[in-house]
Amino acid sequence: MRNYLYIILFLLLGTSSIAAQEPVTTINGHTFHVGDSLTIGLPYQPEEQYQNEPSKRYKTIRHPSWEDREIPAFTRGKLKWSIPTPKRNIFGNLIAQDTVYFLSLPKYPKDSLVVELARAIQKGEIITDPIEHTPLHPEAVELLPADYVPALIKAGYMTYSDVALKAYAQSLGDSESSPTSNPFEYQRQRANLLEKLKEAVEKFDLNRTYYARHQFTTEGYDFTRFGYPYGELYGSTLPYLSTPGNNKVSLYLTTQQRITFISVPAERAEIYEKRSGTLGNNAHTLYARVYFRLLPAESYTENDSHVYRTNINLLGLDAYEYPHCAYYHLGSGKAE
Repeated sequence: MRNYLYIILFLLLGTSSIAAQEPVTTINGHTFHVGDSLTIGLPYQPEEQYQNEPSKRYKTIRHPSWEDREIPAFTRGKLKWSIPTPKRNIFGNLIAQDTVYFLSLPKYPKDSLVVELARAIQKGEIITDPIEHTPLHPEAVELLPADYVPALIKAGYMTYSDVALKAYAQSLGDSESSPTSNPFEYQRQRANLLEKLKEAVEKFDLNRTYYARHQFTTEGYDFTRFGYPYGELYGSTLPYLSTPGNNKVSLYLTTQQRITFISVPAERAEIYEKRSGTLGNNAHTLYARVYFRLLPAESYTENDSHVYRTNINLLGLDAYEYPHCAYYHLGSGKAE
């Protein structure tokens, strides 16, 4: 319903700005005027979910007529105008009033994007604070789904079986279009898949530091230790990694090390809790880059469940406000 209202407003307004309206709005201490430059951030949700529909990746920024045009991240646009939404919907029912903002981009000077400004700031899709930070392990690279099978084979947890080949094939792209969806096509491409997998295993470096993204829930801010506790009260403290598709394999990470606390300055925690609308709550959902090194398997045992207990040397984590773990860094925790 909200999208229909945006379309109607956009058609009524066209591309002319409303000079008479230059409202000032303040959101979490940031004051905005018509004509201000705003920076578009990353989509709140991980982009791989919307790789075939780039215009739907953003939850709070959209264009009524764009279907496959990508909204460029980290570009600056100008706040052109704003207009209050109607008091009633098209059925005559009273609805909560909001203000719709329109953003112009240099790349598309004749078009405007509709921005739900308050939600865009809350979700980090409009950036209002500095994003530069130094991670705990800047040398680390993300362990992606396409790396899982090569990593398991290189470390001695798997062999070059059909289980490994099918999981690897589906990790490379759309599982529905992979050769594993057709057993005859799979047999025709099996030799090529095997060569690709062997190349990936050869390139995989067990000596590197890797990270995996992880959602976790923590208790409220600790004003004595200055940070958030990190433990298993609300779930696992380590990521559970699985390849996509029907032929998945999973890495169940295990370690003797523990991370028990994330140091976060009180001022930074307050900014986060205000932005997220969780000020003073006893529980918070955060996201982390969990850093580790993969350890070789002590012995190989065939696993019918395709869940592999994978030993790691846990190093620490960086906590962030959003699932992409790219900016709005909160603090770090070291493994003990």
